[in-house]
Amino acid sequence: MNILILRLSSMGDIILTQPICAILQKHYPDCHIDYVCKEEFKELPELFSPPVHPLVYEKTLKFHLWLSKRKYNLVLDLHNKFSTFLLMLFLRAPQKVRYNKKRRIRQRIVKGNKKLKIDSTTDLYASALKKLGINEPWSYPRLQISELPNSRKFDASFNNQLNGKPENGLPPSNSPELSAKQENNLSPEINIAVFPGANHFTKRYPASNWIQLINSNPQYNFTLFGSNADKDLCAFITRKCSTNCKNKCSTLSLRELLTELTYYNLIISGDTGPMHLAAALNKPQIAIFGGTHPRLGFRPLNNKAIILCAELPCQPCSLHGKEKCPLHHFNCMNAISSALLSSAIKKALES
Repeated sequence: MNILILRLSSMGDIILTQPICAILQKHYPDCHIDYVCKEEFKELPELFSPPVHPLVYEKTLKFHLWLSKRKYNLVLDLHNKFSTFLLMLFLRAPQKVRYNKKRRIRQRIVKGNKKLKIDSTTDLYASALKKLGINEPWSYPRLQISELPNSRKFDASFNNQLNGKPENGLPPSNSPELSAKQENNLSPEINIAVFPGANHFTKRYPASNWIQLINSNPQYNFTLFGSNADKDLCAFITRKCSTNCKNKCSTLSLRELLTELTYYNLIISGDTGPMHLAAALNKPQIAIFGGTHPRLGFRPLNNKAIILCAELPCQPCSLHGKEKCPLHHFNCMNAISSALLSSAIKKALES
């Protein structure tokens, strides 16, 4: 049984398809699954539990013709866009299934209908399986991470640097950071990963709030992560923060990043791909929603998640975010103060 899955992007959407792959592997024990996605996401399917085989998408006639010569029993389009529609035309398979994005429902939610809700995009993916007579319940997405040889050593070195420790790892008794942590009954090794960036402005928590949060919480070690597009933002935040903040934006491969994140106590992000990474790693997390909303079906599938959302009448203003606030006040993010986020951090660490 040869199965082909089409989901070209993005990080979070690909992660949300993992339960579908797991159901197919359970239903067809001897199946082989190929997964077509873009180059920058090719490592993700290999990290699925169980893993599947990635095929790097190319927007060329040569790729389409090459793929059309491969024999598949089932093709599952979990993207439902023009690019995957073209791929489906080239492919010959006894069964072809396309998932329903529920575009109209999502558009009505964006236009202000507060009664409508999509529980999860994964649920929509699973509805495509029902067309095949597969009605098995799905579990939350999970990624399996193999430990990298130097990841723990690298992380410990960072902690020693932040805590003012000498190379032997013993903190000086007069360390103000250590004293603050002891006064708050916290471990000197509370490490928090922060993803401040996002593709769209209305998904980004204000930089000033990140700076205030980090500087007002010296008892925690903060590390900033992100893509190449987030370099300037992370550099700016780091320059404005005290010694309890380190910038590791765009320094790790995807596999290295996932392994690194397993050593953090908490992961904070907006409604972005890293939010779904944290959920798939089953890590305590805080997800900040601004111009979007969990009712659109993109909430983190994680029982350890805390969702911060202002619940304003104007939310959501879009499905995937905008480059500016349509009402020019950005209250959806401004309403979530650094103090409120600090309280959420404390709650997440205590649970």
